Amino acid sequence: MMGGNKLEKIIDWLKGVLTGDKPFARKLRILRYVACVIILFTMFCDSYWNLLAYIDLPCAPLLEEKLRDTLHSSGMGVFIAWVVYSALFYNLYRIIGEKQWMNLSYIGILADFIFTVYFVVYALNIGIEYANGLQVHVKVEAILAVIYLTYCALVTSYRSHQINYERNKKIDYTNYCDSEGKPIPVDAKVFYKGKEYKVVKYKGVYRLLPREERIISSILIALENAASDVEGKLLVQK
Repeated sequence: MMGGNKLEKIIDWLKGVLTGDKPFARKLRILRYVACVIILFTMFCDSYWNLLAYIDLPCAPLLEEKLRDTLHSSGMGVFIAWVVYSALFYNLYRIIGEKQWMNLSYIGILADFIFTVYFVVYALNIGIEYANGLQVHVKVEAILAVIYLTYCALVTSYRSHQINYERNKKIDYTNYCDSEGKPIPVDAKVFYKGKEYKVVKYKGVYRLLPREERIISSILIALENAASDVEGKLLVQK
């Protein structure tokens, strides 16, 4: 009975996480964490200590044999496809530009959703098979789960340190102000004549780089000219 109460608490926690205000991509990532935990828990029970023998949990029925065979035979291929897709898609903006990449982000979220659903079903199938007394072989899956969780932890730690660094680092300013009299920082994002730019430095001169461009050259608008253009209304992005 105690195990049932714990299971209900876990399910309620998952419902709260998945129905909250978190971004959809983050919810998918949490589901992948859950899949990894299921695989690692099954691996621990099968290799070291069968904790399920001490927990009163309802045992779900086995999936159809054809579906289970399909999951087993396609698992590694789908995982490799997901890794390749993720590496290519999330670096695609370097080729097509950030604006076009953002237009394709919905396709990326859909593909991420499909992969995530597969991983959750795959992990649940492993757990159900073990709970029903079938022999499972999940050493490779457990290793991949550990690698993925470790990678996510490192990325989260790096981003956290990066955010703290950006917040605490000293801000360097140019010698110019926007139309409201606010000093313009180096690398700031500004609006000029209704268009977004980034302040860059090229051969000692501050210039405005359009958002969708990557090439810095002397033909870019000089920040000095933009700052002195009253009608252009140069504004620092808030």
